[in-house]
Amino acid sequence: MCSVMQLVMLAEEAEERVNITPVLLRFLGKFFLIFAAVAVIAILTPRLAKWVDDLRARGMKDAPPEDPRCKQVRGPYDMPEPKEQPDAPDEQDDVQEEPDDKPPYQPKH
Repeated sequence: MCSVMQLVMLAEEAEERVNITPVLLRFLGKFFLIFAAVAVIAILTPRLAKWVDDLRARGMKDAPPEDPRCKQVRGPYDMPEPKEQPDAPDEQDDVQEEPDDKPPYQPKH
């Protein structure tokens, strides 16, 4: 900063002298303001992260149990059918299946 002031003093006439002190102070003020903002953000970020983690932990619900059939899946059409529960014997007697007289669908070529 002393070298800058010496350059200002080297001007011979009063009209040629430029006072750079206000410009320099404004620049330094903005510089320190930006660094202060960065420091505040760096200090507050871990505290905010801890606060958000606490909020998420309070709001967590227990995960539903994983279906063991999912481990058998290899592709989009591989999901095994669920094991059927045996119906009551009286319900099986009431259901009568009618034979299907229609031939299976065959696409036209």
